[in-house]
Amino acid sequence: MVSILKLFLVILCVFFIIMTVKAGKKYKTFIENYKKSVGLPFLAPFSLEVIETFSILKKFYKYISTIQQKMISLYGTKDATKQTEAFLTQLISLTFLSIVGTLAVGIAQKGDSGSLISMGILTVILPVALVKNLETKERDRRMAIVYELPEFLNKLILLINAGETAQKAFVRCTMVKADSADKSPLYYELVETVTKIENNMPFPEALNQLSKKCALQEMSIFTTTLLLNYRKGGEELVRSLKELSTTLWGKRKAQTQMKGEEAFSKMVFPLILIFGIVMVIIGYPALAMF
Repeated sequence: MVSILKLFLVILCVFFIIMTVKAGKKYKTFIENYKKSVGLPFLAPFSLEVIETFSILKKFYKYISTIQQKMISLYGTKDATKQTEAFLTQLISLTFLSIVGTLAVGIAQKGDSGSLISMGILTVILPVALVKNLETKERDRRMAIVYELPEFLNKLILLINAGETAQKAFVRCTMVKADSADKSPLYYELVETVTKIENNMPFPEALNQLSKKCALQEMSIFTTTLLLNYRKGGEELVRSLKELSTTLWGKRKAQTQMKGEEAFSKMVFPLILIFGIVMVIIGYPALAMF
């Protein structure tokens, strides 16, 4: 058993050396640009070479397309392909490291089946956890946009009521938080939209791109409402936006309640554990007397 594990480990090490040498400095710029996304920079050249040599992006596009859709939502259409490649690089690197670790532990434990099974389970869990983490990031981004949108909408209504045009009100409301846009998914997208408008992109087209980029029903309704009424302006636009604002505030309230319930459910187990420890501390002296 140990000799088989050693053989597999040697094969993997040789494969790693061949792929790394083949990669050379080919991916240096890519790794520098996406250092955070690739995860393990020292393994990145190997993983990127594996992706290219075995045409993983093309052969498994049906499965990778779901990841790419999430990347479009998180990073936009232009950067989605590169971010997907960086994510796959991290996935391959961690999986390879886990397999090598599994073989090394198996050899060290002289082929102990328990150790091999434990490490094998970890090797399977790691890729699943990475994909799950990506889904969590996308969900958090969506929730953050829905949470902030009603506030932005209220500011927009106030400016339009004061006599501003829809386009000027949109730009002004966005630029108020332009300095902290990196911390807010909504304002990050809005600032990008304003930049497009300032570069002479038509307002309707910029809003359509914003809707596609966010890929959210709430944002789609907001941009559609604004586009249908912004030329008319006046009371009709304000009325439509106020109706939408009421709906969005309702969704924000529901979202806040859901977060509260999630936080409470996360606290249940620690509270039970603490209660158990307290009961043991209190009860042990009495039990020790018998």
